[in-house]
Amino acid sequence: MARSPSLWICKVCSPQSSTDTKPACVSAAREAHQVRGTNGRLALLVALLLLPVIVLAAAEEPSKKILFLPKSPTAAMYILNRLSNKELIDAPRSEFVYVALLQRNELERKYRVEALEGLAKIRNTDPLTELIRGIGELDKKGEEAEPGLRDLATLLVQNKPADLTVKRGELGKLASEAQLPLGRQIGYAALITADGSADKTWQQVESDAAKLADLLLSIPLLRDQAIRAALYPKVEPLLHKADPPEVRRAAITAIAAVPGHDAETFNTLAALVKSGAERTVAVASLQRIPRKSWPKDQAGPLLESLLAHLQTVPVEQRTGPDVVSVFQFATDLATLLPAEKAREIGRTLRSIGVSVFVIRTVPEQMLYDKTLIVVEAGKPVEIILINDDAMPHNLVVVMPATVEEIGTAAEKLPPEPDAQGRLYVPESPKVLHATKLIDAGQQTKLSFTAPTEPGDYQYVCTFPGHWRRMVGTLAVVKDVEAYLASRAATPEPTITEWKVDELAPDLAKVAAGRNLANGKDLFIRLACAQCHKLGTEGYHYGPELTDVLPRYKNDRADVLRQILEPSLVITNRYQNFEFELKDGESGTGMIVKEDVETVTVQSGASDALIQTLKRSDLKERQPQTSSAMPVGLLNTLSKDQILDLLAYLESGGSLPPHAHKH
Repeated sequence: MARSPSLWICKVCSPQSSTDTKPACVSAAREAHQVRGTNGRLALLVALLLLPVIVLAAAEEPSKKILFLPKSPTAAMYILNRLSNKELIDAPRSEFVYVALLQRNELERKYRVEALEGLAKIRNTDPLTELIRGIGELDKKGEEAEPGLRDLATLLVQNKPADLTVKRGELGKLASEAQLPLGRQIGYAALITADGSADKTWQQVESDAAKLADLLLSIPLLRDQAIRAALYPKVEPLLHKADPPEVRRAAITAIAAVPGHDAETFNTLAALVKSGAERTVAVASLQRIPRKSWPKDQAGPLLESLLAHLQTVPVEQRTGPDVVSVFQFATDLATLLPAEKAREIGRTLRSIGVSVFVIRTVPEQMLYDKTLIVVEAGKPVEIILINDDAMPHNLVVVMPATVEEIGTAAEKLPPEPDAQGRLYVPESPKVLHATKLIDAGQQTKLSFTAPTEPGDYQYVCTFPGHWRRMVGTLAVVKDVEAYLASRAATPEPTITEWKVDELAPDLAKVAAGRNLANGKDLFIRLACAQCHKLGTEGYHYGPELTDVLPRYKNDRADVLRQILEPSLVITNRYQNFEFELKDGESGTGMIVKEDVETVTVQSGASDALIQTLKRSDLKERQPQTSSAMPVGLLNTLSKDQILDLLAYLESGGSLPPHAHKH
């Protein structure tokens, strides 16, 4: 009669062995028994396969661990799946470990690239072959594998079109035969990337509704904006065709990823929402359109439709993700209305909704799109952060009046994750909650209970150099309605997209009589000091400003133009480059210096963000056409404030003694 696997103990689990090892062995055998069922022989066989996996602790080095894996792929992967991410990263490399690294969710890209190169070497293939094979294997594991699949999709579409063309047969098979919709979409995105156009693949699938839907949903995966933009004439007509429904839903999702037609797309999707057709998917797509493109004349009628719908949703269903999305969109849409009407809508939404807030980053402006969130003390709160910018960002909730302290501390941290995998989050009791740092196109969620003590808490991006501008207020209050009513008399800041021609007639007024202390305050508040040196103020990341006016031949209009249009002229020293390393990592930064063997790069306004790369590790580098300086820097300022700031720049940072008091 076969014994229960839980009674089998290997040599390292003998009484002379480490007591820490025995439970792991017994537990592994017991779990194998549970996984395989109650059949005695099969359970015993699996237990025996698992025994060589036990981690041996060397007597002379108790902390050093050696991992032995069985030859059976099933047993080996069973054990590797039990390891934490850190344990897996530290495991001695082998074919099984490389497969596990490729398939594991929430790993840095460099480990996936390492795995592809390792597998290619072991199997005598190439990384692209292993990448396509890995996507196919991960596709078979079901929906829980989708985070890993998305990472591999990014790696796949980054390949050169010529390389993908060679693999067109495998990519076509992936597009047509993958089990998961995401797997098929990855295949189509790679085919389109290989061709440099969607025309060929579109023609092949347009008569098959299921395949066309997969192709449409692959559009957001495409890296090339020109390819996406060219798809508008094909996608837009499908929004008006109710049949087949899966194609229409896919087109609604895809259209928001097609650049260049935001206003038209908003109007079309708004009409669908008001008609009740595909409301959920249309609202989700509307939220991905930049808010600056939302037409004000659509806000009122669209809100009426949304409110009518929300009031029909049963109370117990109002916390579902689809309904929460509608609540948030309605809340955002209300900001386009006149103040009194917006408050009325806000009261109605709060009376029937939940405290969920969606915060987006503003592309190229280093700002959150919301700078005030009002919540009730002690109540649950959920913040969804969506990064629409090209730079990485996070969201950290801190105690009142501690942004500078936490931001300064974050700048001194090395680029190493903490125990929760978060970068640039200081270990401090003044940090209440924090998301991970997320890249472009990603989103994350932060759920917590609001503090019980009312006050103006704050949320901030702690990526070095961002904290002076990317900051908002989390107002914790006892009565949300009373708080909002008290703020009603406070006018919202005026947003003006200033042009040089509008300010040029007043530039002569910079010469005398300006408030230099106010100019200095603005220089610091707008985070100019974060990147520029002016006299004794600031940090030398961007160009030195002490002698800025003479450098531009005393032409104030030209200096102003550089502020309003920072990407107009970028000198070589301050041009950003996108670097791609051979290990798959990528990043953006300025070149501080370079020689035959190394390139020193600075990725932000902090000494901690300077690193030296070996030329041998670089795969390629591409110059960026946009400046690191955000656009819209002066949009919230009045004309007098702009003139004060220019006067302070002209002063070279030198204030007369009487001007230091403000």
